[in-house]
Amino acid sequence: MSDSKKPTWSASGVVDAPPKEVWKALVRFLEQSGLGKVTVDEAERRVSLQGEWWYRGEHIVKDHNGGSLIQYRVYNIAPGTTRWMVPLFAPSKGKLREQFQDLLRTLGQTLRAGARYRPSKISSE
Repeated sequence: MSDSKKPTWSASGVVDAPPKEVWKALVRFLEQSGLGKVTVDEAERRVSLQGEWWYRGEHIVKDHNGGSLIQYRVYNIAPGTTRWMVPLFAPSKGKLREQFQDLLRTLGQTLRAGARYRPSKISSE
């Protein structure tokens, strides 16, 4: 079983725009998505989205070579005895990657900036 403090999946991407602009666009997008409860930590430039009974996704925006690095981590937050069921309901790692790439494209289009996916080590349940 995995530890809810360790991500079950992670990835990152770069948007060729200042972190302040990327941060604002990311928060606005997630708040308007209606996908779950959004928690914003402006000091850390971290925004969390918690949805369904098992999922918490965290996005962190950092400075990166004149642009912004977005780190995305998915956590299994299902309660104890239900944790084993998450792989039956959660999207595949391919689907998570596709959704994150779509987010990067959306941010890039919104900010009229380049955006690209950077594969990370993907951990498994």
